[in-house]
Amino acid sequence: MRRPSLSSVVIKSIDRARVEQAVREYANRLFAAHPEIERIIWFGSWVNGIPRPGSDVDLCLILSSTDTPMRERAVGFLPVGFPVGIDLFVCTRAEFERLKAESPGWFQAIASGKDLARP
Repeated sequence: MRRPSLSSVVIKSIDRARVEQAVREYANRLFAAHPEIERIIWFGSWVNGIPRPGSDVDLCLILSSTDTPMRERAVGFLPVGFPVGIDLFVCTRAEFERLKAESPGWFQAIASGKDLARP
């Protein structure tokens, strides 16, 4: 019996429409379930560049306030069954504003994204 080559190539395609629909549905669910979310910004290669197979979705959730430490926040907002990987950056409005001075490049990367509207 022939064994598969270790140098086999796997080609994946991107279903942009499916990812965009999944992001909008996810944002709508987040807004409905979490009134503390003021804004959701979709940034990164899916919005400002050219996503490649394996590119994840980058979202910034801006909350009015929270007592949860920053490193523990994303867990409560992660989706199940999302079609691609997802990176969540969850901050308060005050933390997002401080980002302008403390990390202007990171702030600009997020701010240049697309605001997802509340339904």
